[in-house]
Amino acid sequence: MRKVVFFFLAVVCLSFSIGASAQSNELAITGGGQFSSNDFFDSKTSWVVGGNFAHRIFSVPFVSLYFEVPVVVAPNSGLKLTSTDYSSVFVTPGVKLKLAPSFPLSPYVAAGVGFAHFRADATATTPSDSHTNAVFDIGGGLDLKIAPFVSLRGEVRDFYSGIPDFNVLGGSLSGRQHNVVPQAGLVFRF
Repeated sequence: MRKVVFFFLAVVCLSFSIGASAQSNELAITGGGQFSSNDFFDSKTSWVVGGNFAHRIFSVPFVSLYFEVPVVVAPNSGLKLTSTDYSSVFVTPGVKLKLAPSFPLSPYVAAGVGFAHFRADATATTPSDSHTNAVFDIGGGLDLKIAPFVSLRGEVRDFYSGIPDFNVLGGSLSGRQHNVVPQAGLVFRF
């Protein structure tokens, strides 16, 4: 009887360890705010919704490297200089370096390059005005495991993009803008 119980426990432990090592993907659903700044005008603060898919491409005991695709949408930003409201979308595929991935608390840093798309609100003076430009992001965060396949996440990223001009000051603006985005949410590992 002891041999059967020992064998059963060994199979269960092996099954859990295989399942844990097979968790090479992460899907995060987050929300937070967007705080934009540039040298020309002030932007209004906006709420954001984000999603992030990450796939582990390399791992050693205390470090994992992921390829990730974060997508952040700010549906209602605005320019304080004019009454123009706009939406923005940031997509920046890149890499994430996670420290202590098997511990309850796992800090990480991330960076990526992609595009930012800005679109003026339909009530703006030029409602069809939209443009896309290059963006890169850098940031970091912390995952707190609350269940075998679920974590809480807190992170901050800076999406460094072109300025959403929308013909402000005669359309002569050029330069870059910081879009700092703190977020919190859930991570599902599979």
